[in-house]
Amino acid sequence: MKKTLYTLVFSTFLAALSAQNWTPMAAGLLPDDYVIFSISAVGDDVVWAIASRVYFGPPIPTTHRPYILRTSNGGQSWTVAEIEEAAGTISFQIVAVDSLTAWITTQDYGSGAGRKLYRTADGGDLWTLRLNNVSSGVALNWFDDGQHWLAQNRQFTSRSDNNGATWANTTISGYNTTESQLLYSGANMSCTVGDTLWNGTSEGRIVRFRNYGETPEFISTGLGIGTEIYSIAFQDHENGLLYNRNSFGINRIARSTDGGATWTNLTQLPGSFGWNIAAVPGSPGSYVLASNFNHITGKVAITQDFGNTWSVETLNKPLNSVVFTSPETGWVGGGKLTSSTYPALFKYNGSPLLVGVQTPPTLSGFSVFPNPTTGVISFDFGGYSTGNVVSVTLHDLFGRIVFAAEINDNQLDLKALNSGIYVLTMEAEGKRGVSRIVKY
Repeated sequence: MKKTLYTLVFSTFLAALSAQNWTPMAAGLLPDDYVIFSISAVGDDVVWAIASRVYFGPPIPTTHRPYILRTSNGGQSWTVAEIEEAAGTISFQIVAVDSLTAWITTQDYGSGAGRKLYRTADGGDLWTLRLNNVSSGVALNWFDDGQHWLAQNRQFTSRSDNNGATWANTTISGYNTTESQLLYSGANMSCTVGDTLWNGTSEGRIVRFRNYGETPEFISTGLGIGTEIYSIAFQDHENGLLYNRNSFGINRIARSTDGGATWTNLTQLPGSFGWNIAAVPGSPGSYVLASNFNHITGKVAITQDFGNTWSVETLNKPLNSVVFTSPETGWVGGGKLTSSTYPALFKYNGSPLLVGVQTPPTLSGFSVFPNPTTGVISFDFGGYSTGNVVSVTLHDLFGRIVFAAEINDNQLDLKALNSGIYVLTMEAEGKRGVSRIVKY
């Protein structure tokens, strides 16, 4: 029988244990020595995470199973489930679609259980095999149009252009014999913006896929012989950061302003840690870094000026994986949870990461539904009167305004928008609500 546990985490009690901007959550829900390898979120409230023990090669015990954590109310309560279907594997990546639907990769290092993609549509109780191919062992990316997917395990790739209904398996050329993908977190090893995907290699190169994963190209970063790239994040098609380590074991952060064609190591660094990197949607120049699971004392670094300056916080617990869904909300995962008191996740609850913007107070109880949507969305203002005028703005993930209006209703018709992911901002009477919207 599948083991599923529901628990309530009171963040007001746990907040006293955290650094200034981070609330620890979901302590004691995972087995010892598990690491959060990936976090995926849909909006600020729906969050999924995948955890496994660390295995660097075969064999993986047949008794080992990945676990998922899930919340649909911003971390007030959590569901934890053991994925029996993935016995004998570890999972580096989870991709959330909505509050009930998510995909995972599985890796067996060739030891027998296979490398597969699984999908759940019931919140993680039942997982259905959707692809059995060597490409399914490492990275899985969902593009911003909501239809295209790319699974990649080194030169092996599988693409879907119909939201995962069918897959085409291919092999790309260009990898050197000893060159491979590297990661501490599957969520942060690669990233997508629009129709473009980037990830790094063990030989200091970037693999950039265009046309929704159809067209790969290898780019030399010029960061030096022996450079290894573990994490990369782009905020738009031009501007991104990556974490790399040189042949002397020195950790560095590099910046690109031309879509990854050229890179320069930064002179100002947040510390000598190995990092996972996430871009902050809706806040140009803002990135958040979380130390990887090799570091017992976890640190989080934030830049709001594209790496020119940094603020660093110590969370005193091992960390791994980071994602932000808006300037107000982000999540960091736990690494090597050797105690039941160690939180599995931390939630960002500090000041909004907006440069040069005076941010109004957040509308209490603000929510948007359904999300994802095929057209009409409704708003709940948590008691705020929706009969008054509300200013509505929609940005795409490049920061461009695609819709702006003033309304006095609690509904908005998005049927005319292309499929994709948008940032919705609503302001009324000096207060503000922000949500990430997925449009099919």
